[in-house]
Amino acid sequence: MGYRIALIALGCPKNQVDAEMMLSLLKNAGFEICSAEAEADAIIINTCGFIEAAKAEAIENILEASNYKVDGNCKALIVTGCLAERYRDDVTEEIPEVDVCVGIGSNGKIAEIVKNAIEGKKEN
Repeated sequence: MGYRIALIALGCPKNQVDAEMMLSLLKNAGFEICSAEAEADAIIINTCGFIEAAKAEAIENILEASNYKVDGNCKALIVTGCLAERYRDDVTEEIPEVDVCVGIGSNGKIAEIVKNAIEGKKEN
């Protein structure tokens, strides 16, 4: 497949575990994991959304990552985690740069979601 993926994990230790599980699924599906967002074909932001500070941090990271759609290689910006679960409609309406916004129930399908997003198929 050869697509490069960067993942930003925010929030609690559970989010870190979820992020590591998603990275494992992506790697097993043939994606290359990279740490440089500017080089990534897709950027996943695994968010927290339970307190105002966490929501603000998530939104700030989403907006920063959206710049790589213009100044980098990013073809798909994907938001996962609790913020995506609780505020999916708000995220997709307020931040049109987000290609896919899926809650925690979609973690197991992340490889398919990322591939589809890179190929221009949105799923929310």
